[in-house]
Amino acid sequence: MKNPPSKTTLFFLLVFSVLLSNLQAAATLQPPAPSKYVTDNASVLKANTADRLSGQLADFYQRTADELIIVIDPSLPKGVSIGEYAQQLYDGWKIGKRGNDTGALLLICTQERQGRIHAGRGLATKLTENVCRKIFTETIAPRLDAGDYDAACKAGVNALIAAVLR
Repeated sequence: MKNPPSKTTLFFLLVFSVLLSNLQAAATLQPPAPSKYVTDNASVLKANTADRLSGQLADFYQRTADELIIVIDPSLPKGVSIGEYAQQLYDGWKIGKRGNDTGALLLICTQERQGRIHAGRGLATKLTENVCRKIFTETIAPRLDAGDYDAACKAGVNALIAAVLR
């Protein structure tokens, strides 16, 4: 007759299964990396606005090697804060020049009416937490509150570029 598993073995199996399910859940939160500088999954931007901004950000990258990405999603994944989601996308997509971490992500989630600018360490002296917060709250948020996503993204991109070039 076989001995039943010990309580310790059962405990470790339970912990392992919980960790595995958390890893699988985290993996499902990560959408594929964007192919353009502006990704509007919520379909709130005019097509020509998204194309113009992508062109502007591509030119900026060519001049500076600093990568700025805009993502507009309809909603946040369940159980994840806007800051956590921005960090996951930034890290998962490896935004910014490899080794220098000179990138920034502007994330907007329309359903929750939340957004976040996440800057890499290579831009941390120019895009500090305070600078990012100020750009979002003073430049982007008022336009979002008015329902003008095009103007919010245009003004946000211009403010981010100006802050990086200072």
